Parts: sequence; structure tokens; C-alpha cells
Amino acid sequence: MSVCDVPRSRWADVLGQFSASHRGWLASMFTVRPGPELMSHTDCRPLESVVLTRDGGRQIVRITFQGWPEVCVDGPRALAVDKAHDGAERGLEIDAAGGVFVRISFRATALPDQVDGMAPTELVEPRRRRRSAA
Repeated sequence: MSVCDVPRSRWADVLGQFSASHRGWLASMFTVRPGPELMSHTDCRPLESVVLTRDGGRQIVRITFQGWPEVCVDGPRALAVDKAHDGAERGLEIDAAGGVFVRISFRATALPDQVDGMAPTELVEPRRRRRSAA
């Protein structure tokens, strides 16, 4: 396992590429906060996107899972990509203001050339044909 820090100047590009490469992949998210609420967790859900936006002068990382409310990480201070020894991305880590730490982890990992680029959630199920009684 290797956690690679991403320079701030590349955050938007790295998150855009990360979102495009892993759209629809099953992932869970852990959030650790200081104080009485120590941790929250999402079950494995298809990842929609992870993007960097601006609201006034502050940066926000917006994380969206399919069928789940958007999560906003306000004031990111550091961003890192967790990679396996073979180079496959295992997850993403965000260190944010106020002692908040967010980790997105994939249920399974693979190199981009090992997948066909289509997540099951992006495929349209064919309509079932009704059998007619003859």
C-alpha cells in the first residue's frame, strides 16, 4: 500500500480523472471528526463523482454516491490517493479543516486496463419480454 500526496495545484485534475476512472465502482466512505461524533460511515454504494469546487474564497470537495445525499468536505488541507503495489487505486483520503478526515475505499480494486470501462449501474437493463399464452 502506498499513499501518494497530491499537490494542491493538481487537485481538480486528479479528482476529475479519479471520478471518470471510478464512476459506478462500489465504495464506502468513512469520516472521522473530533469531538462527540467520532466517525460516520456509508455502506458500499456506486461512486458518482468527487469534485473540487469553490464557494467564495473557500474550496469544497463534493462527494456523490448514487442514491445518497451529496457530502461536502469544507476546507480541504491535503489530498492523497491510496494505491496498491500494482498501481491500482484503492481509495482517496482528504484531510480537512477542523480535524475532519475522510477516506473513500473501493470494495475491489483493478487497474484501468483490467476493466471494460462500464459499471453495471451505467448499463440499461433490457426490457423483459412478456410471454404470451398461446
